[in-house]
Amino acid sequence: MFAAEAKTKVERHAIEHATERLIRRYAGRHDPEVVRQTVNQVTDLYATAEVYAFVPVLVERDARRILDEAAE
Repeated sequence: MFAAEAKTKVERHAIEHATERLIRRYAGRHDPEVVRQTVNQVTDLYATAEVYAFVPVLVERDARRILDEAAE
């Protein structure tokens, strides 16, 4: 496996874990599919990021903000 492929796999794995955390956090307030769609939309915003190391953290933070605003 090439280093870039391994890096992408790790990042994808981190975003999947963030998605699962968000699904648990918003259980009863948002449908799991809404959480997944929100994470996917936010992830797309970072698709052209030059430094991708913090993207999973940023995705989770931004998705949380969006989901919190929608729950109010």
